[in-house]
Amino acid sequence: MPAVRENEVRGSYLTREVPGCGGRARERPEDFQVEEIPLAPPGGAGEHLYLWVEKRGLSTLEAVRRLARLAGIPEEEAGYAGLKDAQAVTRQWISLRCGREGEGRVAGEAPGEGLRVLRLERGRAKLRRGELRGNRFLLRLRGVTPEGEGRARAALGILEARGAPNGFGEQRFGAHGHSAEAGLALAAGDAEGALRALLGSGRLGERADVRLREAARRFEAGDFAGALGLLPPSWEGERRALARLAGGASPAQAARAIPGRERMLYGSALQAAWFNACLALRLERGLHDRLLAGDVAVSHASGKAWRVGEPEEEAQALARFEASPAGPLLGEKMLAARGEPAAIEAEAARRLGLGLEGAAAGLGSMGLRGGRRPYRARLEELDVRREGEDLLLGFVLPPGAYATEVLREVLKEGPPPGARLGWIGSSQGGAGA
Repeated sequence: MPAVRENEVRGSYLTREVPGCGGRARERPEDFQVEEIPLAPPGGAGEHLYLWVEKRGLSTLEAVRRLARLAGIPEEEAGYAGLKDAQAVTRQWISLRCGREGEGRVAGEAPGEGLRVLRLERGRAKLRRGELRGNRFLLRLRGVTPEGEGRARAALGILEARGAPNGFGEQRFGAHGHSAEAGLALAAGDAEGALRALLGSGRLGERADVRLREAARRFEAGDFAGALGLLPPSWEGERRALARLAGGASPAQAARAIPGRERMLYGSALQAAWFNACLALRLERGLHDRLLAGDVAVSHASGKAWRVGEPEEEAQALARFEASPAGPLLGEKMLAARGEPAAIEAEAARRLGLGLEGAAAGLGSMGLRGGRRPYRARLEELDVRREGEDLLLGFVLPPGAYATEVLREVLKEGPPPGARLGWIGSSQGGAGA
């Protein structure tokens, strides 16, 4: 990935006029705490067991796998409302369709390191993605000076007033940033490219674990069994693909062994990459909270999307934060923008080297139909307070919004939203510029 130039970074911030607050974020998992706000309580009766769990240093998918295995049910019978950050302390509901025998095992046996079951309830339906009101965050920034506190408050005030840029955070793209590349290859039917993205050395940064580096080297040398022995158990998709390769399967057969949940995650990471690239351009041009003719707007209450004809007619809804301009989530059911917004989206796709029509069809075969996502997220219940030398930031975000993007604005650290698939959000140059 090319170096990020300073003007590109500054242009990617909504709060670009406020310097970073300094301090240290996420030194320990408890420095980043998330609690899911459910739509409604489970209900108290039904064939689904609802678990209020706390996880620490663990992904949601790994927590789901452990609990399904413990209950003795297929993973497909488990549900969750949202994926929570692995490098954090998080609390959320997970549902399991199981009887009393499975409930007894879940209640009586430890689910493993980093995962605790805090409550058990019964409910009538499987928990589905997006079925939550939002998430409550408590973030600790260590070693923030009084001057830094003032900067943090100023940046958060802008985000509260105008809406936080609703980009997808780093965790959306996998531990090594490879998920969007894998999704692009899978959408194009390029099984070899998908396996290279997931298992090859190109995805690994300088600080990658030595075992992962050796696993990548062995994969590239054709020693698939040796590579398999070095991958952690939680890498379910990669392990299944390697096991098939080690057994003599073709790349296409190995790619098909990747579980459906992971395939959808890779595809949605590709969607996120294009959305972030579009958001980066809107931020550079001061347009993340402005409606233009031809934009697609989304209602925050209902999720309904519509194409904007006369922006003046939507001005009050925009000012009251009832509606916002919405960026693309690639797929066959995505409502197309027109005019200047469509040109911005096309420019972002060109820089990513993304063929929209073919990729949309490929994503459809992976179960992703597309849609629209607001370019801004409402920051609510903001609470900033000092605790010794540390600064505590508390706030609520809507479903799907990333607190890491709020942190990025406050700290002025991290890559621009468009830094995916080899592209840095910039008004100069094309793909790879």
